[in-house]
Amino acid sequence: MANTEDDVTSHQDHTAIGDELYGLSRDQGDLQDLQLAISHYNTALTEDALDSQCSRSDQLLKLGTALSRRFDLVGDTADLDVAIHCQHAQMLMKRFELHMNQSDLDLAIEQYACISDETDPTHKTWLIALADALVTRFSHRGNVRDLSQAIYLYESVVNFYASNAPTFILGNLSLAHFFRYQQEGDASDLTSSIAYSTEALDKISSEDQNRSVLLNNLANGLLLRFKKLAGADDLEQAVKFYGCVIELCPAGHKGRLHALSNLASAIMIRYELQASPADLEISLGYFHEALEICPRNQPDRFILLDNYATTLRKRFQHTGDMIDLETAIKNHYEVLHVLSPSHPHHSDTLCSLGNALQSRFACQGDPDDLVAAVDHYSEALRLRPPSHPERADLLSNLANASCKLFNEQRNPRLLDQCIEYHSEALQFSPEGFRRPLLLHNLASSLTTRFLYHNDAKDLDRALELGTSALKLREEGNEYRLSTHVMLANAKGLKYGLEGDHAMLQAAFQHLDEACGMCTPGHPYLLDVWEEYTRIHLHAYSKAPQSTDHLEQAFQYFRAASTHISGGSLPKFRVALRWVKEAEAHKHPSALDAHQIVLSIFDHHFTTKPSVESRHRIVREYAASLAVDAASCALRHGLVTLAVEMLEHGRGILWTYLARFRMPLDDLQSAGEHGCQLASEFLRLGSLLEAAACGAVTEEGLQHYRCLLQEWDIVVDQIRLIDGFGDFLLAPSFAKLKEAAKNGPVIITNASQYSCDAVIVHHKHDPIHIPLPDINTPDILRLSDQFRYFATSPGRGRSMERALTESLRQIWDTVVFPVVERLESSLHLPKGSRIWWCPTGRFNSIPLHAAASLRKGEKGLPNLYVSSYTPTLSALLRCQKSRHVLNDKTPPRVLAIGQAAPTGGFSKLGTVDEELDSLQSILAPAIPMTRMTGESATCSESLRAIHSSPWVHLACHGKQDVTRPLKSCFAMSDGPLTLLDIVRAPSNSVRCSEFAFLSACHTAAGDHKAPDEVVHLAAAMQFAGFRGVVGTMWAVDDSVVVNMVSAFYEALLEKSPERLDSEHAAVALNVAAKRVDKSVVPLQQRILFIHVGI
Repeated sequence: MANTEDDVTSHQDHTAIGDELYGLSRDQGDLQDLQLAISHYNTALTEDALDSQCSRSDQLLKLGTALSRRFDLVGDTADLDVAIHCQHAQMLMKRFELHMNQSDLDLAIEQYACISDETDPTHKTWLIALADALVTRFSHRGNVRDLSQAIYLYESVVNFYASNAPTFILGNLSLAHFFRYQQEGDASDLTSSIAYSTEALDKISSEDQNRSVLLNNLANGLLLRFKKLAGADDLEQAVKFYGCVIELCPAGHKGRLHALSNLASAIMIRYELQASPADLEISLGYFHEALEICPRNQPDRFILLDNYATTLRKRFQHTGDMIDLETAIKNHYEVLHVLSPSHPHHSDTLCSLGNALQSRFACQGDPDDLVAAVDHYSEALRLRPPSHPERADLLSNLANASCKLFNEQRNPRLLDQCIEYHSEALQFSPEGFRRPLLLHNLASSLTTRFLYHNDAKDLDRALELGTSALKLREEGNEYRLSTHVMLANAKGLKYGLEGDHAMLQAAFQHLDEACGMCTPGHPYLLDVWEEYTRIHLHAYSKAPQSTDHLEQAFQYFRAASTHISGGSLPKFRVALRWVKEAEAHKHPSALDAHQIVLSIFDHHFTTKPSVESRHRIVREYAASLAVDAASCALRHGLVTLAVEMLEHGRGILWTYLARFRMPLDDLQSAGEHGCQLASEFLRLGSLLEAAACGAVTEEGLQHYRCLLQEWDIVVDQIRLIDGFGDFLLAPSFAKLKEAAKNGPVIITNASQYSCDAVIVHHKHDPIHIPLPDINTPDILRLSDQFRYFATSPGRGRSMERALTESLRQIWDTVVFPVVERLESSLHLPKGSRIWWCPTGRFNSIPLHAAASLRKGEKGLPNLYVSSYTPTLSALLRCQKSRHVLNDKTPPRVLAIGQAAPTGGFSKLGTVDEELDSLQSILAPAIPMTRMTGESATCSESLRAIHSSPWVHLACHGKQDVTRPLKSCFAMSDGPLTLLDIVRAPSNSVRCSEFAFLSACHTAAGDHKAPDEVVHLAAAMQFAGFRGVVGTMWAVDDSVVVNMVSAFYEALLEKSPERLDSEHAAVALNVAAKRVDKSVVPLQQRILFIHVGI
């Protein structure tokens, strides 16, 4: 809306004259004065009004009052009808503006419609009021029918005035056409919007107070036309006009807010075209100022916040700063929760959030982000019909997400769908400034499909589209960088396919140009350097006699993996390729590659907020990282380093959680500052552990990252205190070897490159024992055999013979070489305790039961007493001394039995018999608390477990092979899961001593991530139990009571008056040899293992 200075004066004069005449009429009852007053009020309303809805509302109310007065004098009911509807409608509009009650807006529109007669020129005031209200309703609900009706009404008024239409109506009509173009994409609406704004601007003076509104409308239209046709003049003119609006709206002006937002958005679009970092910062500055002055309850604030978030994501793409990306995602979610699905901006927010989640997926690899992005895009697609001007961008984004999903799932349908989306997007954008991006994306997807299907036509088409995209991107445009890399990739593949040396040189030229465009630290350098590695390896494969290409490839591997910018996941994936190629080519950088990949993964692991998300990424990316790294170190003769690597890269789930329960007695003794830091460390540790074991939400993710930042600060401060410089750092071998103070620890390492054993002793250097007679496939086969033995119901001699053969193979290839060194190098006496620390696939092998089983030859159970430990650190935690209140009081044993749980489990027939036997063995010296049947609920059992030093569980155990963290004990009211146990209160750790888990699969880990040792026995150990007896496979309910009775009898023989957990391993060894072998078959005698001390 706009008007000239003379128009404003005229408007004010008509209003003042009307007021004066109405006053005279009221005082003197003169009808002629009243008629003149009504005429002046009508004139004021139909000429250019002030840019204020309140001003128009006041005018309409004055007119309604005058019409009501005329009815009193003349009795014309038409005056009364108009007055009632007018006043009622305006009051409803005022109340709507105050409370945003949609029913008020609907009623106001109904009232205006009752008095708007298109055939009566005197009713043009009501036509305008009705059109204004319809536009208002569109802005809140997004119904295009309201917009089209408003345009029709505005044009009716404009046609009435012919060439003298008031400029405020032209401005409103321009805006309405603009809104409809945004919804339907009809180019005629955009043309009309620009034309009406231009016409209105031509009619007003440069000093007119509404010039800023018309300039803004015109700039909006030009900006959209630039998006459609890519005319650079349109963009520059739009930026110029938005700048003029800023000048016309100084601080405090009501129009400054939208002016800042619009200029920021236009400059952001210019950044996308020219990639000038200066534009990026200028845009963010304007957005920030706009948010500062925008009231928190203003509806437009959320659109502003959404655009600001999009700009932060763009800056993240330029700088790699994850804080920008996390802030952007948080803001997008905030906006999405506020805007209704019918809001015109709703689809924009969905798209922006999808883009941000895609960016985070690229950095961190959480598939939930990618799935959520696809969901948001799909929802937005339903809101954007084929005619929508922004549909092409949306299709392109959805295609990119589908391509990433293909890379994760390897489903070719996703790749074809991706290419279909890209092709459709190109059809919607035959021209426009985004066309180079669409060409680039389709070319990239075709290259990916070539790698999958090896169809040369895809590669040729990709090269054609990529070349077109590069031509459309001007020199100096930073977005040329990604196209150079994409073309280098395609040409490198073409060289690999055909051997054309010109293609190889062209690929290097593209990469050289891309590298020259990057400033030091630019996140995209990672992609450039990674592509260099591919091209150099292509070249080396064609000419292996020249090692220059090979050396160059490994230099770029190092540069990309250690780049200071970029997400942890992309660097991790590059480092994994480095490891693979270095091992394949026996390159001397292999050990560095292994160390770097472990370090990157450690950082990546800590970004995940929950136990489940951490375990998932270990299964997906890191199942063999540590064992392969240790193998490399052992092949280099670095035994100590191998042990440290294994400790660093295995059991990281338990190690990470244990950090939050670190004993702080020494720190609390380090003065007042130490006490303060200890208190803050415990507070943050408790919150982080709760977050790790809870459900993951976007809000929780943001909270977790804030807590993690605070935690890092506190840890850094603790390390500044004398004696705490290595606080929570990866332990050195000098500390780790103390785990072997009660007996040697034998690490068995199963890597794809070699199988080895390492004996750790606290007084000797570690002893490396190569195991050349066994490899990973052998171990996998043995593991499958033991799983078969465990699940097969047969107990005949054929089963026994097969099991015996497997145990003999383990003895010959693994255990006997270790026993020889224990005897020859350490002179370890017979009957001594040893601890097995198996890695990789060795975790599913019963090393403790290995034996020759040949006549006259002893097996391991007859030589040494075996225990297990997941890691050296876990054993160290078990060995830490605890304060015991009364050594003379025997501990009470908690016995939980659940024979008939819910959840579809079969009934266990010997649970009561097992507990009866246990009670008779313990009595009268050892008291026992019995919890069975309905009383053995999840909550009660968990509470009792956490408050009892000795626990015996006789129930169903279930290993969840797809979600190991959901493995459980079956209780009367449902599953008591591994995660429930992990959530044990830290104070329970001080009293927990020993647990016997008489249930199936309690020590059977995750075969996809065996080094994480995620099973129920490990969870009990983490919850504080220093010793745990668990089971490697299924327990036979009919014979388990024999093993349990033999174990407790042997335990009490060692200490009749008081249970001692340190005798548990010996008791288990004795029990396995003592039970009646005609009753308890071999596979049931060896399935129990002892974990801990």
